[in-house]
Amino acid sequence: MTKKKTFVLIFLSCVLVLLLGLGAWAIVKHYQKISLTGLHDTIPYGFGKKATVIFLAGQSNAAGCSRDEYLQKNVSPEQYAKYENGFDNVYINYFASATNESHAFVKCEARQGEWGGFFGPELGLAEKLSETFPDQTFFIIKYAWGGTNLYEQWRSPSSGGEVGPLYNSFVEYALNSLEYLTLKGYDVSVEAMCWMQGESDSLEEQHAIDYEANLSNFISDIRAEFAPYASRDGIAFVDAYIADSYFWKHYIKLNQAKQAVADSSPMNVAIDTIAHGLSITEEPVGEPDIAHYDSLSEIKLGHLFAEQCISFFDPFGHRR
Repeated sequence: MTKKKTFVLIFLSCVLVLLLGLGAWAIVKHYQKISLTGLHDTIPYGFGKKATVIFLAGQSNAAGCSRDEYLQKNVSPEQYAKYENGFDNVYINYFASATNESHAFVKCEARQGEWGGFFGPELGLAEKLSETFPDQTFFIIKYAWGGTNLYEQWRSPSSGGEVGPLYNSFVEYALNSLEYLTLKGYDVSVEAMCWMQGESDSLEEQHAIDYEANLSNFISDIRAEFAPYASRDGIAFVDAYIADSYFWKHYIKLNQAKQAVADSSPMNVAIDTIAHGLSITEEPVGEPDIAHYDSLSEIKLGHLFAEQCISFFDPFGHRR
């Protein structure tokens, strides 16, 4: 071999080693960025695939206090197996009252509510999304904490005074989740936020009186916070009435406020859970938990959330 050929081979080898080194360095830096989001790396790379994102937030009926044991009794074995196995095209990153959290995007399935034996509206939400769009990929970001109010704990900046700790925590949690999805190569689009909250605000008359203004400000601030990730027509806000329980003293005033906010914008919706017959009186049998929805009603709440979300978007980003 001539000296010239030897030099060329050595040069090419050096270039190859350099390129491999740069590639390895880029991979390391990429996963260092992923680790900074605080999420375990659990999903495949997206390669530009559309990621339709839905937020789910609020207090205990959003976190999930409906009992899995009753869900098993109330549906067929085949149906429950579907819930237990989860939905292959619907992932969730969830924080439920600091008693149960995923620290990662995982398949949406049973027992992702407060503690291990409970579930929230995410289950019905995922079921309806998966049935309607089986070939699309959805990501639910759930952050909910039982017994919390909008008046102080979820208070947003536009309402004045001290910003609520849960507002700040939710924004940070959701932004970290969205950054992770972006780093994983997904084309992220936040289409809607589902809000199941207000029970705690119904306990105090002043909280209920101020709820309309506080909720309107909350929605505006959420849309501003997540504008870089919003779908082209913005983020729909899908709210739900609280139950007509004597436990929630000012529920009528509270639900009137929710409806007024919904009526203020075509991008807002309030689901009348009372008219839809959601129940709080059956479970546990003989000693019902009147603060939280019975198992089939929680599934129905998720379905209602999904139906309203779907009315605003399709997975290709085109409004209907």
